[in-house]
Amino acid sequence: MKKMWRGLMTGVLGISMLFGALGSVSAATAKDIQGHWAQSQLQDWLDKGYLQGYADGTVKPNNAITRGEYVALVNRLFGFTDTAAITFTDLKSNNWAYSEVAKAVRAGYIGGYENNTFRATSPITRQEAAVITAKLLGLNTNSTTLTFKDSAQVSSWAKGAVAAAAAKSIINGYPDGTFGPKKALTRAEAVGIIGNSAANRPGGSGGTVTPTPTPTPAATATPAPTATPAIPGGGGNSGGGGNGGSVSPTVSNVTYGHVGSVTADVYLTPSVTGAVYYVVAPYSSTATAPNYLQVRDGLTAAGSPGVNAGSTAATAGSTVSFSVYGLQPNTEYSAYIAVADTAGSWSGVYTLRLATASAGGTAIAALSPGSMGTVTADVYVTAGQTGGTSTPVRYVVLPANAANPTAEQIAAGQNSLGEQLAAPWSGGFTSVPGVRQTLTLSGLTSNTAYKVYVIAGSGTAWSPVELLRIHTK
Repeated sequence: MKKMWRGLMTGVLGISMLFGALGSVSAATAKDIQGHWAQSQLQDWLDKGYLQGYADGTVKPNNAITRGEYVALVNRLFGFTDTAAITFTDLKSNNWAYSEVAKAVRAGYIGGYENNTFRATSPITRQEAAVITAKLLGLNTNSTTLTFKDSAQVSSWAKGAVAAAAAKSIINGYPDGTFGPKKALTRAEAVGIIGNSAANRPGGSGGTVTPTPTPTPAATATPAPTATPAIPGGGGNSGGGGNGGSVSPTVSNVTYGHVGSVTADVYLTPSVTGAVYYVVAPYSSTATAPNYLQVRDGLTAAGSPGVNAGSTAATAGSTVSFSVYGLQPNTEYSAYIAVADTAGSWSGVYTLRLATASAGGTAIAALSPGSMGTVTADVYVTAGQTGGTSTPVRYVVLPANAANPTAEQIAAGQNSLGEQLAAPWSGGFTSVPGVRQTLTLSGLTSNTAYKVYVIAGSGTAWSPVELLRIHTK
């Protein structure tokens, strides 16, 4: 079947190949939108050239739109151009949708199914569109309270997104009080949702067009049911379990195992294999959590860099841990965490609040990783304040899965069992107050994770324990 879409940006080459050969139908000859609930926005898009119809003078606003068509429109409106490497078994590189799907996966708002298919020609459902919307706009999906008559039919992985999108009137329900979560999205509905999404985009709309927002359907025509993916691999937080759907990326057991005055050790368990991303910023009761794209890029919701950010590989069901450094003593922070699977689907953003310990004038003032080799590693240590008093610094190096020793054990060069550690697994030096010094560790094993514990002080007066995770090449 010929497709109605011509794309949203002028000057895009090959657009007729993208959406099929379309007739050059003018707005005046679009004869099937008169009296339609979306007539105003459809007419606006026709007038501006974002949308063209068929040679028979129709737009077919109630026809279903496919997953491939939908992401192509989103990419153009939001200005996504970077691509990811994709290997979906049902999407060849010569398919018109290939580059559009690659852009969508790179942008992080959609992924594939657990059997490594994308199903670009399958109709996209209304709940899939809601999840995509939530990902694009970084909506808070913590609330899953829904008031639609068919709320029970909304898949668990989509409830938060549907609630968030409906709360902002980006995607509304039908006049009969239902949402129709598993109904195929119509072309007219897609125009409304994408237009409203652009209008609600933080910092302004993306791409080169800014459609006028209109209410998404107070629909007079209910979309006809069509075959849809059983459980989408689509909008980032896609569903899991049964029916061949993909596993929803989630994070559980988010906590901290140890917090010093300038470092913190964070633990979590991802539901998928992929990568965990995090960004840390001072806590504020009025601060908004960043969206997953900002977390990926190490940014706060305001678009500024966090005090610390990074990523680490994740295996489904296995504990992932990482060190946060560059913190200030006696300060409360928020760590924002998100996980992405290997197909590019994203979890929501999880927030972990933690408060660092107080520190005296001779405590460790900074601890951070330096150059990593295969059997050596540099760690940067700053103790005390410039012009202050020199103080002894002690450290121990332990395997990444070892239990945490106490300050007294670190001072004595012991592990948590009280076993004495020899060099290079323990050692010390006298600090130059306020000056960064390099602690060079040797005798390590390649491609191995370790924990480095550092304290400053003497006798029984020791600073808070600082912990830094490192990984050799």
